[in-house]
Amino acid sequence: MISELAFVNPGAKLGQNVKIHPFAYIDDNVEIGDNCEIMPYASIINGTRMGKNNKVFQGAIIGADPQDFRWKGEQTYCFIGDNNMIREQVIINRGIYSEGGTRIGNECFIMAETHIGHDSVIEGPAVIGNGVTIAGDVIIESCCVLSSNAIVHEKSRIGQWSLIKGGCRISSNVPHIPSWLIIPLATTVSTPSL
Repeated sequence: MISELAFVNPGAKLGQNVKIHPFAYIDDNVEIGDNCEIMPYASIINGTRMGKNNKVFQGAIIGADPQDFRWKGEQTYCFIGDNNMIREQVIINRGIYSEGGTRIGNECFIMAETHIGHDSVIEGPAVIGNGVTIAGDVIIESCCVLSSNAIVHEKSRIGQWSLIKGGCRISSNVPHIPSWLIIPLATTVSTPSL
């Protein structure tokens, strides 16, 4: 379902069962996979490649021009995986070079008013809280949670299974949790009988 009140550039490629709501903007050179839903006033900008089963909420801008003086207008990209929830007013910038690009993996829940800078990678799955600010060239490994209003500075790396509490400022690297410390959810603990 594509609303007559939405703008979809003829150069955009849409998969099957894509829903585009009124007043959404789909730019040229955009690819949107099957079963995605783009809500009113969301914008998907040139160079965005989106997988399947994503939902982009009102006012979000996916693939926005990078906010970096090194970008000189080259064709650059923003890659979004599958099964992501991108909430209201989120801004995700494209990369600044023609190779690489900004990459959001699968199963990410990105809450309202988050900003993700150029060439950052969120491997997914991940939960990114309201108002989180992620600068350029950041890597967030799998299974991370960033609580509301966390700030991640440029070129930082957050290791897998990390929890960043709300309002924290990350200016370097956060080591990952070693696998031997992670207890599988299916593990049962037997208690001795009395």
